[in-house]
Amino acid sequence: MHHKNSKQYNITHFYRKNNAEPLKENPHFLDTGLFNSFTDSLKSMSDKIGVLMFQFEYLNKQKMSGLDEFIERVEPFFQSLDSTHTYGVELRNPNYLKKPFFDLLERNNLSMVFLQGYFMPNIWQTFEEHKDHLSTTVVIRLHGGDRAGMEEKTNKVWNKIVEPKDEDIEKVRRMIYSLRRKEVDLYVNVNNHYEGSAPLTIEKIKRQGE
Repeated sequence: MHHKNSKQYNITHFYRKNNAEPLKENPHFLDTGLFNSFTDSLKSMSDKIGVLMFQFEYLNKQKMSGLDEFIERVEPFFQSLDSTHTYGVELRNPNYLKKPFFDLLERNNLSMVFLQGYFMPNIWQTFEEHKDHLSTTVVIRLHGGDRAGMEEKTNKVWNKIVEPKDEDIEKVRRMIYSLRRKEVDLYVNVNNHYEGSAPLTIEKIKRQGE
């Protein structure tokens, strides 16, 4: 099982109801004490947790000047955490997917969370470019590009594939094969919004992998 962490400590600023309002910094961003209290609450189920994922929102220039500042702020936080859990990082900034980010993951034993969707580059392209830096746990998350459009097509009934992505799934399967050869732990999460039915997509991935 994986757990997506509370947004209270991985958003830099509070969300605004009105974009005309000034940004208000979140004082709990990367608060080690708050995070430790959260992990304390998970102790009874710690043996069932695969990866604790930090999902960072899209960070515009108002929130973060760039990748260098991001690394400067998150690295001390991750270095302060105990090694009880495996921690993963998911980005929503395509321009952050560069060597310094993967160096950050590698030197801190953090897991890469590959996100397919949400305006991020295709994960197999990112993987090919940076696969030599992946030596620990990896997470693959398959999300759709058009959440509202998929809900309209399915009427929120998720029992059939309405947007087949066979070619993409074959590329994902090759990723999975390559990662298995590297003997890293791997988690694959599939969302209904990817093709229309997560269980059927999972079956397709399993069949193509046989």
